[in-house]
Amino acid sequence: MSSPETKIMRLTTGEELICTVTTESTSSHGTVYKLTDIAILIPTESNSLGLAPFVPYSTASTKGVEIAEKDVMFVTEPIEQLAQQYQRMFSKIETLDIKQQITTHY
Repeated sequence: MSSPETKIMRLTTGEELICTVTTESTSSHGTVYKLTDIAILIPTESNSLGLAPFVPYSTASTKGVEIAEKDVMFVTEPIEQLAQQYQRMFSKIETLDIKQQITTHY
């Protein structure tokens, strides 16, 4: 993987993650994925998906995690709507509400 890509991963434990895969490397233990900006996909009662932080009580949000390929069932691309929701959740760009920022003085 040459550049970071947003992917959905299902782990062998059943969790489905949406994350940025920053690297994929091979070692004597097999292929390892380096993941950052990780969220768990949670189905809701209203037939939609929620995103929850992945182990929010750890350094995973700042340092990322490595997951062995043997622990991954599949990797796929998210649909556009989900990718956009994910990007909003992890956007490093702060946006301002223009209406609140504009004041006119006469």
